[in-house]
Amino acid sequence: MRILILGSKGMLAQDLKLVFREENLTLWDKEGLDITNKEMVKRKLKKLKPEIILNTSAYTDVDGAEKKKELAFKINGEAVGYLTEISKIIGAIFTHFSTDYVFGQNKKEGYKEDDKPLNPLNVYGASKLEGERKILKEKGLKYYLIRISWLFGPSRRKKRKYKNFVETILKISEEKKEIKVVNDQFGKPTYTLDVAKAVKNLIENKKPYGIYHLPNESWTNWYNFAKKIVEIAGRKTKILPCKTEDFPRPAKRPKYSILINTKIPKLRNWQEALKDFLEKYHLYIIKELW
Repeated sequence: MRILILGSKGMLAQDLKLVFREENLTLWDKEGLDITNKEMVKRKLKKLKPEIILNTSAYTDVDGAEKKKELAFKINGEAVGYLTEISKIIGAIFTHFSTDYVFGQNKKEGYKEDDKPLNPLNVYGASKLEGERKILKEKGLKYYLIRISWLFGPSRRKKRKYKNFVETILKISEEKKEIKVVNDQFGKPTYTLDVAKAVKNLIENKKPYGIYHLPNESWTNWYNFAKKIVEIAGRKTKILPCKTEDFPRPAKRPKYSILINTKIPKLRNWQEALKDFLEKYHLYIIKELW
């Protein structure tokens, strides 16, 4: 298969490259394609003619989006529209990754694929929802719209400012004996490798096009997530619970953003996935990332 991975230097892209390594891959980061340039998108994709586009490109700085709203909407919303238009023209399957933050209703029971996203609590969530709308309004488009949450995986970027939660806790636990972590935000941690494998299964098994939720199973809060990280890594750092209001941030976070997978076999639980990730990568993370 001719597959194009956009955002190829990002965390999720690393594992997509791994699981699709036997296919005919083209890897473009922002240097290879500026997705906000409509004419460039049209020209380069018409020339390449990929069968499948895996779009991991996104503006992901949740707090930064509050100040850079225009940029967030340009990348997460408007540019997605450019990609869907050309995907339809060339007949490519457009696979796009969205987020639990498109939901802002704080439903304790969680959200299924057919629940309608309403009132995102921050600019990042609103911009990602705009991207979803671009996809859904493109009639005749072959697409997989995949929502994921609390993502962790191997970033492989030494100078990347915004590291994932697992990497951050590992680093701070080297320096501090105690870490305060919020215990009143609930969701499902998700391993990039498990998402990548599930996406491959969707495509290879020709599952119906549409929206899919692909989190690892069993929900938790950030506090318990952090506790499990230091436990598996064998750290002595004490994790202390605190409330969201104890650590005010520019962007509001939903208290409940639990994604429910109702369409395909559920992914393994996040604790098992986390153990797998740490056993494979945590020495690399500590030695190379900082």
